Amino acid sequence: MLPYSYNMRITAIIFGLFILINQCESADLISIPATIQTSTYNAKNSSASTLANDSPPEILTLKMAVDRSMANNQDLKENKLALRTSELTYDDAWDQMYMPKISLILNSNAAQTLGSLPGATGGTADYNHGYPSSSAEVALGQYTLYNFGRDKLVFDQAKLQWKRDQETYEEQKRTIRFSVVNAFWTLKSHIDKLNAFERSVEIADAIVKLQESRVFLQKANWTDVSSSTVDLVATKNLRDQANTDVQSALYALNVLLGDPVGHRYQIDEEIVFLPIKVTEEILYQTYLAESPDTKTSLMNFLKSQLALELTEKNLLPLPTIKFSGVTVGYGNNYYGGAMGTYTQGPGVNNFDISAGINLTVPLTGPGGLFGSRTVELSQIQRETSEVHIGNVANKGRQSIFQIVQNIRQFERTVENNKQGYKNSMNVLESVFERFMNHQQVGRLEIRDAINTARDSETALDDAILTHLNYKTQLAAFIGVDYLPRME
Repeated sequence: MLPYSYNMRITAIIFGLFILINQCESADLISIPATIQTSTYNAKNSSASTLANDSPPEILTLKMAVDRSMANNQDLKENKLALRTSELTYDDAWDQMYMPKISLILNSNAAQTLGSLPGATGGTADYNHGYPSSSAEVALGQYTLYNFGRDKLVFDQAKLQWKRDQETYEEQKRTIRFSVVNAFWTLKSHIDKLNAFERSVEIADAIVKLQESRVFLQKANWTDVSSSTVDLVATKNLRDQANTDVQSALYALNVLLGDPVGHRYQIDEEIVFLPIKVTEEILYQTYLAESPDTKTSLMNFLKSQLALELTEKNLLPLPTIKFSGVTVGYGNNYYGGAMGTYTQGPGVNNFDISAGINLTVPLTGPGGLFGSRTVELSQIQRETSEVHIGNVANKGRQSIFQIVQNIRQFERTVENNKQGYKNSMNVLESVFERFMNHQQVGRLEIRDAINTARDSETALDDAILTHLNYKTQLAAFIGVDYLPRME
């Protein structure tokens, strides 16, 4: 945001221009616009959005923005539902691995005999009398006791996926939080620029009025008026573009926070420039341990190992040991009710533990001879995932070094822009002092001094914002919530 001293200098210069206009104008000459007459500038109020909206803007802090996004962001809600789906899939895999299938079976039907065909054998004793015939059973189905770890291999793959999905959800939350941080400060920066350009428009307009008054006193010509008008038009274009940038930044933050589009904010916080204090090697080691890319590639490698082992076991004549199961049931009909306990069916009461071998291997067709192509495909998938781990590590190192170089560059840019801004302020101070002492100061000199100070300040703000954006990009890439000295 433009500093208070800079704003006061500009206000004083405009005020001085108004005095000159009043001195130059006769009573029937152009008057000062009311919007400029009543214009005051307070740096503390520069963050209020100028979008057309009757309601006052909401005072918003960065913490409020992050908290609101965690509660209202639509992408995060969608990700949470996806996480719940993954959890249900894992629960099914756990039940399949450790729990027998227990079922409750209820049946009831009733029949009434209306008569018999002529010549049919039997009598009325075989008639149905409409009495309900019902049964209730609790059945423990056939349960695999041991199959040489094949079911465990399937479960372990599901377990790896569920763990990674939980980590992914936390990474998505981090990404959204960083997006809010960037959008918050981007909006603040654009609002500050808009206020600066609005002030520049007022200055340019005052200079045009001054030149028009000087024409009537024959101290300037219409070429001077045209030149100052060109400056005014150019400044208005910059102001209009800044206003568009504010709207775009506001809408982006609205969506992230789950607020209605166009809902305005007043941001009174100031961005803080904090250089990073960590080596590239430490960042790289953190990346290997915590980054989303590393965790995903490692999970895929472990799953491919399990899949290969399962494929190889499925092609071996390994026995499967199963428990036959048991059912407890109750049934009643026209002749009464009775409890029953049986295994495979009514009247069969044996508890069986069976071991069997079921082996089917292809001799021709898909899979190759004895499943050789199936095994080779699993081996290739495993080797591919192993190579991918190395590629992720190498590309990660390259990306980290590149991002860090960008961060270092903008740290130097910030320091350079501080020097540039300091010098531009010295020029503005000199022009201001001469102006207030009624020394001759040209229109172009005033314009250039003010514009240079404004542009130097906005360039400094842009460098600080870009520096922060690179830091959040680096933090998300290596998988941490904060970089050292990134409070």
